[in-house]
Amino acid sequence: MKGLIATATAAIAVLVAGGIKADLPGAPADPGGTEGAVTRVRVVAVVDGDTLRVEDLDGGGLGRVRLLGIDAPEVAHPPKPAECYATEATEQLKQLTPVGSTVVLTTDTGQPDIDRYGRMLRYVDDAATDAARELLDAGAARIYDTDQQLARESDYAAAAQDAHNAESGLWGNC
Repeated sequence: MKGLIATATAAIAVLVAGGIKADLPGAPADPGGTEGAVTRVRVVAVVDGDTLRVEDLDGGGLGRVRLLGIDAPEVAHPPKPAECYATEATEQLKQLTPVGSTVVLTTDTGQPDIDRYGRMLRYVDDAATDAARELLDAGAARIYDTDQQLARESDYAAAAQDAHNAESGLWGNC
């Protein structure tokens, strides 16, 4: 057993020295937060103000995507009622990412790949428009509180602060 542990420890040391690292599923790969892999997908449904259901461009279902960096008010989950501004946030995401549209999903190497509900965590862009930033700018979402730095953190913080100062969206209604 000691020989096996020594061999495994030596192998890990070689991989780390060579700049290769293995991450646990769901763990951030790079706590610095940089944008990573990009995938084009089709929107199948808008679930709520920060969640989409998507498929690949060949029609294969990929599941749900949670927009990175934001937290929109919750829709009704009986017996709990919808939170203030949930309907408006969902409608705004529907306008930004209409069903049938093609959007670009981008990973953030400083964030987990999947959340605790099994949703992919991604930035969502339609053409040159960052959906999460637009929701923050309109006051339809808040910054999602996380310990890891986001690649788009400063841009998101500025948009959220502007909406808060202008009492836009939920800031002026809730």
